Amino acid sequence: MPAAFEIFTPAYDYVDGRLEALLAERLGAVLAENAPAIRAALVLYVLLHGFSILRGAIAEPVMEFVVRSLKLAVIAALAGAPAYQDYVTEPLFHILPQTVARAISGGTAPDIGAAFDQFYARAAYLAEDLNEAASLTHPGPWLVAALVYGSAALTAAIGFGIVLMAKVALALLIALGPFFVACALFEATRRYFFGWLGQAVNYIILFGLILAVLQLVFGVVADQWPQIEGGDPVAGGLTFVALCLLAALFFFQTPAIAAGIAGGAHAGLSDFAAATGLGRLPHAAAPHVGHLGRNR
Repeated sequence: MPAAFEIFTPAYDYVDGRLEALLAERLGAVLAENAPAIRAALVLYVLLHGFSILRGAIAEPVMEFVVRSLKLAVIAALAGAPAYQDYVTEPLFHILPQTVARAISGGTAPDIGAAFDQFYARAAYLAEDLNEAASLTHPGPWLVAALVYGSAALTAAIGFGIVLMAKVALALLIALGPFFVACALFEATRRYFFGWLGQAVNYIILFGLILAVLQLVFGVVADQWPQIEGGDPVAGGLTFVALCLLAALFFFQTPAIAAGIAGGAHAGLSDFAAATGLGRLPHAAAPHVGHLGRNR
């Protein structure tokens, strides 16, 4: 059986730890910079809009204005330090990826670095068998061993690189998130909030798809391993190379699939906002103003 092999596990643990430190260190600074601007914008909007209602410039029921102001206050609170950590950072960076991983794996979330190490350990074990079967008069196994090493390294690098890209991009989106959550306050900037949220959903889906491909490919390799290990080394090596190329093809397709799914999710989020009235918060009084102007 393949011996213990650790390349990807330390790399994944290091990157994950650095991203946690980034969120812990920089997110507080972003929230501190963002909070005064949000408070000022919210107070100015409520004061000016309320004054317009009182002087009759805007024909709007007072209770409707109160309800809309409360909704805006909730959005502003989400861009603050305690609420953002509990309701944005924790779900997007920890809870949702872990939930997706558990759902796909059917139990405990898999260790991504260890899974790639196990995959590459099988390649190294198979290449050693091929090297032992080769000789100066029979150099074919050496060529197949090089193909095994190269295809396994390429496949693992592609899959692992996409995983790290999804994690890093998600961490950067969360670190900049307070600015985009603040954009949800007003109609003119709300599209930036939904674009940010759609990107976050995209990378969460990409993370889940990579795990699904890992489960599929590693499951196929594990099922075929007795035949690969017990048969002719050259035939087993070529079979392993074919499986590696198939896995690389799957890995290349996951970003496009995730983007397609997240595009639908983005449209659904926008429709939900319109249905709940979030999309009309700052400009809800515009029809009343136009109607009042026509009456005059």
